[in-house]
Amino acid sequence: MGTDAQQPDEGAQRTRRVTIRDVADYLDLSVSTVSASLNGGGTLRESTRERVRKAAEELGYRPSRTALAFRLGRTGTIAYSLPTVEEDAHPMRDGGPVPVLDVEAYMIGARAAASAAFEAGYALTLTPPSIHGEAGWNLIGADGVVLCDPVSGDERLSTLERLGTPVVTIARDASRPDWPYVVTNDYRGNAHALLDHLRERGARRIALLVPDASWSSTAEMQQGYREWVSAHGLEEIVWTIPPERVSHDAYIDVTQRLTAGPRPDAIFSTAEQYRPGVLRACRELGLSVPGDMLFALGGDSQAAAHGDPSITAIDLLSARQSELAVQMLLRRIEGQAVDGPIVAESVLRVRASTDIGVDE
Repeated sequence: MGTDAQQPDEGAQRTRRVTIRDVADYLDLSVSTVSASLNGGGTLRESTRERVRKAAEELGYRPSRTALAFRLGRTGTIAYSLPTVEEDAHPMRDGGPVPVLDVEAYMIGARAAASAAFEAGYALTLTPPSIHGEAGWNLIGADGVVLCDPVSGDERLSTLERLGTPVVTIARDASRPDWPYVVTNDYRGNAHALLDHLRERGARRIALLVPDASWSSTAEMQQGYREWVSAHGLEEIVWTIPPERVSHDAYIDVTQRLTAGPRPDAIFSTAEQYRPGVLRACRELGLSVPGDMLFALGGDSQAAAHGDPSITAIDLLSARQSELAVQMLLRRIEGQAVDGPIVAESVLRVRASTDIGVDE
C-alpha cells in the first residue's frame, strides 16, 4: 500500500460514501486499475485483484447503481405503471392525472409484481401519474415496464417502444389487437359466465354499469354483455359513468338511473369501485340486495367478499396476473423468446348479493 495515502477516518465514512478514488488512493493505484480489478476487466494479476477487493471491503466501498447501470447497460429496476384518470372536477385535488390507487386489485398486483421482481434480483418502481414523454421515462430509467390497463392508443406504450424499452401490458391496448406481450383475461367469457349466473337466479332486466373509458377490459366485458343479451333476446341496458368520475362513488349516477324509468332487476358493474355507490343507492331507495336487486361485480375485493351483503364477483386473480407479467418482462429484458399473449385464469365467486344463503 502507498505510504502517502490515508484511509478515510470513521467519521468521514459516516458522512459521505466511499468512492473508487478513495480505494485507489488507499492502495496507491490508479482509478482505472481499481475499476478493472473490481469489474473483472483488464489483464491484471489475480493477487492485485484480491488486494483491491480486500481493501474495498475494509473501506466499505460499494459501487453506485449509476456506475453499474452505465457499465452493464441496466439499472436493475422494473417499473410498474398504474392507469390514471383525470380528476379536474374533484373538489379535494388540484386536477390533472391521478393513479387509480383505490382499486384493491391494482395494489394486490403491485405487491405481487414487487415480490416477483425481488426474487429475480430487481427493484420495482411504482411510477408517478405525471410521467410522460421520453424525458420522463428516461428519468425513471427502468430496464422494463409493466403497464396496467392501457387505454386505446396509450402514449406510454408508444413512447417506450420508441425508446426500445421492453414492455408487457396487463390487459390490451385496444388499438393493438395483435400485441403479443400481454397478460390478459377472458373478459368476454367472464361476462357471459356472470350473466348466465344472474339469469339462473331469475334476472331478466340486467343493467351493465361501466366507466366511459377505453380500457380493453371494460370494452371486452361490454362486448360480452351485448353478445349475451342479444343471444337471449333481452333488453340492452348500459349505464356509463364519465371518465373523470371513474374513481368516484357511483351513488348519484345509479340513483338517477334507478328512478328515471323501468327498473332493472340486476346490476352488473364492471368496476369494483362502484360497489359502495350501488349499495347506497339501493338502500336509500328501499331496494334490498338480493331481494329486490341482484348485484354482481366484474372485479373482486376483500370489501366485496366480506361486506354486508357480500357481493358476487369475478376474481381476476390479480396477483397471478402480475407475476406472469413480470416473468414475461424478465424474459424480454434478457432477450429470450416470449410466447404470448397469456390468458390468465379467473374465478366466479358466488356470494349473498345474488343468492340468499350463499356466502363464501
